[in-house]
Order: sequence, then C-alpha cells, then structure tokens
Amino acid sequence: MRSIQPNATLTRRTILLGMVGSVAQLTGCGGGGSDVAGLSSGGTGSFTSGTISGLGSIIVNGIRYNDDSASLISRDDGSAFGDTLKVGMVVSIEGSPVTAAATTTGIATATAYRISCGSEWEGPVSSVGTTSFDMLGLTVDVLATTVFEGAATQLTGLTSLHFVEVHGYVDQTTGRLQASRVEVSTTAPTHYKLSGVVNSFDAGNRTFKLGAGTQFSNQISWDNSTLIPTTWSDGVFVRVKMAAATPLRATQIRLLTSPLTQLSAEDDRDAEIHGFVSTFVSIANFTVNGIPVDASTARISGGTVALGVRVEIHGSISNGVLMATKVETPSNTDVATRKFEFHGTVSALNATAQRFVLHGLTFKYDTATSIQGVVMADGVRIEIKATRSSGAWLATEIRADD
Repeated sequence: MRSIQPNATLTRRTILLGMVGSVAQLTGCGGGGSDVAGLSSGGTGSFTSGTISGLGSIIVNGIRYNDDSASLISRDDGSAFGDTLKVGMVVSIEGSPVTAAATTTGIATATAYRISCGSEWEGPVSSVGTTSFDMLGLTVDVLATTVFEGAATQLTGLTSLHFVEVHGYVDQTTGRLQASRVEVSTTAPTHYKLSGVVNSFDAGNRTFKLGAGTQFSNQISWDNSTLIPTTWSDGVFVRVKMAAATPLRATQIRLLTSPLTQLSAEDDRDAEIHGFVSTFVSIANFTVNGIPVDASTARISGGTVALGVRVEIHGSISNGVLMATKVETPSNTDVATRKFEFHGTVSALNATAQRFVLHGLTFKYDTATSIQGVVMADGVRIEIKATRSSGAWLATEIRADD
C-alpha cells in the first residue's frame, strides 16, 4: 500500500493543523474597499483567502490583485493549476503590500505572487431542490451569488443528467457544501472528487464515509493502489479523488494543510481571510480555511465565534498563525446581497438589446443601471458593479475605469 508522506519541512504543529481540515470562503464583495474588514496599505506583503468576486485582474476580499505573473498552484496536490481563474473560484493569495485606492470610488491593489486554487466536489447530480442539489450522496447549498456556468446557468436549469464541478466551502458541522461556483456539463468527468470529515472509518475493510453523522449514504473504498495518508481516521478532513464510477473507489486520499504553508507566506504579512470556523478549541485556537487563528486580543463584532460560524478576519501572520486584530461574523444574507466588480474593455455592445461583453462574460443593463462619466461603446474601458439575475449578469453601476 503506497502512502503519502508528510513534507519533511513542515512542523509537527502545521501537520496536525492541516489534518483537521480546510473550509473555503464564500463570495466576498469586490471593490472600493466595500468588504467588511479590508487589508491595510503598506506592510511587508499581503495574504488573503476568499472567493474571486471580480475580474480585471482578479478581485478577492476587496483587493484587486494583478495575477499576470503569479504562479498558480493546485490546492489538491501542489501541482500547477491548469485552469483559468474565474469568478466564484475559491483562492488563497500570497502577494505584495497593498496600495490604497487612488480615489474614493477606486479599489485597493496589489500584485499576486502565488495563488492556490481548487474545487471541492466533482461528479454527477442526483437530485435538485429549490435552494440546493445532491451529488454523490451529499448536499450542495446555493445562494443568490452562486455563479453557474456551462450547460446550466442557474439552479432551475440543473437536472440529474448533468455533471458538476463545485467551488465553495464545506461546513464541517453539517457536511454540506455551500457553493460559490458551479460548472455544469453534460459530459462525465474523468474522475469524481469529494471532500469532508471522515466517519465510519474501517481500516480492516478499507472503507469510510464522509460528512456529518449518517448524512453521507455512499461508502468509499480504497485498495493497495490508492495513495493514502500515513495516518488518518474518523474526524479528520480529507480530499478524495475517485474513479468516475459506482461503487465509489478512491484513487487518492489527501489530508489538507494550511494555505499559509502551501504558499510559503512569510511572517508579518497583512492578512484577511473569509470563511467558516472548521475547528474550534478556544478563541485563541481555531482554524478557518485550514489556517490556524489566534483571536485572543481581537476586536470581535457580531455573533459569537464558534464551530461552523461564518467569519471575516483581519490580522497578520506570525509563525504560521493568523494573529487576528478584528473578527466579524456576517450572515448568509449579508453575503448573498453583495455585488461583483469587473474592470475591462467593452466589446460586442448591442445598445438596442442593452448588453455587452466583458472578460468573455455577457452583461445586461437597463434603465435602473447607474451609468456615470462614460459613453458606452466598443473599446471603452469601464468598471462595473453587477449581480446575478435569473442566470445572467446584470450591471447595476457602470463608470469609467480609474
């Protein structure tokens, strides 16, 4: 039986923290410093973990990161990430210091050095509800800000004939995935993928389940050809790659480690992360996005910080731990009403139909759209705020790009 050995350069603390798992943050609000926390300007560098909420280059947690020269790393195994970065993908970024916005309507900027990215689940859809759908025995929850692309552009277009690749975060208290991006296809993938907390672990029969309690009905097996962790058991968070068939057979099982370790983020980096508390020992010892956090001296606003609570945390990195200075606890409603932001050049403008293309995406606008300081025409550079509406992008604000 082949085993995945821990990286010899990792500390014991990092390995143990990595074993408890990782959640990914849902959509942040892009642009103009509109995020709740917001990274400070200056400093020795920046680190952020959250959802891509805009393009031009990419916008994460209210910072516009130039990713032209960034190294893209797969969160699954540290190999090169082979896809294009898209809205709704969950990323962690290690980058330059943040430069404050030049105007009151502008957005803070930075340069990304290394970006870690990866989806959570991939496989066939089994059933579709009004606010969620099931796949491989587990449930995916959908918000108004969840981005659908491909063969279905919204939840109502999804059917059991579809296959999906889902970005988002796993709530370890329920085993459900809250989706920030769903890529829909009519073609079966080359493999299936799930992540979650191990339960019903049976080393003798080489089987286990994922999720909270008995929610996950499908059993996963492994054999001598499967790459597995050196040590794992019930209660640890794993990412599982499987053959694209049932019954489910794992070809690779990996423990998750902190993005701080994967991206070699240095001390004193100004940091902001959005996500859900995945493990909680005390206010001085919990994890978000697989990142260890100490909020013992932080200013906390909103609800109580506990397992499964959504948080937005600002602070700095010290010895692989995010030392929080501010912690806020927004609700799902807060996140679902946030807007996306895009910067780029107009193309394929159809003034009669009131639509145009930006970054390969089609945007609609109407009489309620606020258009300031710009005459719409092909080739014009603009900044827009947008929402998802009935599976389409609706521009709510359009202005000349700063």
